[in-house]
Amino acid sequence: MTVLQILVITLAFVIAGVAKGAIGMGMPPIAIGIMTFALPLDQSLAIMVLPTMVTNIWQAIYGGGFVRLMRRFWPMALTATVALFAIALPFDHLGSQQALSWVGVLLTIYSLVALTRWRPAVSRETERWANPIVGALSGALCGFTGVAAVPFLPYMQSLDMNRHDLVQALGVMFLFLIGGLTIALAWQGAFHFDTTLSGVGALIPTMIGMWLGQKGREAASPETFRKIFVFGMLALGLNMARGLL
Repeated sequence: MTVLQILVITLAFVIAGVAKGAIGMGMPPIAIGIMTFALPLDQSLAIMVLPTMVTNIWQAIYGGGFVRLMRRFWPMALTATVALFAIALPFDHLGSQQALSWVGVLLTIYSLVALTRWRPAVSRETERWANPIVGALSGALCGFTGVAAVPFLPYMQSLDMNRHDLVQALGVMFLFLIGGLTIALAWQGAFHFDTTLSGVGALIPTMIGMWLGQKGREAASPETFRKIFVFGMLALGLNMARGLL
């Protein structure tokens, strides 16, 4: 691996870690989006897995609400995992750039709408049947594109949760989705010594970035956090959609 590639990986995971700590999402698309300037997509996906899993474990347990949130979202987590395996395991290659770009378009459209006065809201009663449906769709798209984003990110933002519960709930969902993605990538033989070693090395810049992002979230007001979250989704969508240009 060249010096330039190492520098690009380090920069990618510092920036992605800040986003992960601040708004609880964005690490895979940001890290992959930056790394693909210097690395192929399949290598970027493989390097991304270990730092993402470590940060998802931390995000899921940080805050003390893990058991409560698991009781609320286990149907979504279960259907997401099953759908991911159903799509990803039968195929030899995971990660379609064109499909990833169209997911980014959908996320961009939602984010632009969310920046208006319209405030989507899903009641707890609706969650009972919506959670497994959203989980299945999210898992299927993750299994096809290699990135967990749509529709569960916009859906989670519409639920009645404070910013800390939202970030922790995203950690729970990412734990299952990225865990399933890891198994699928291993099944497809995506992991090699150099990509695994790069993933281990990326843990340090990732955790530095995540710590900085968490400090920023703790200092933000709820409305400021909502705006940052929506702008974060918009940035993710635009970054993912750039493959169509």
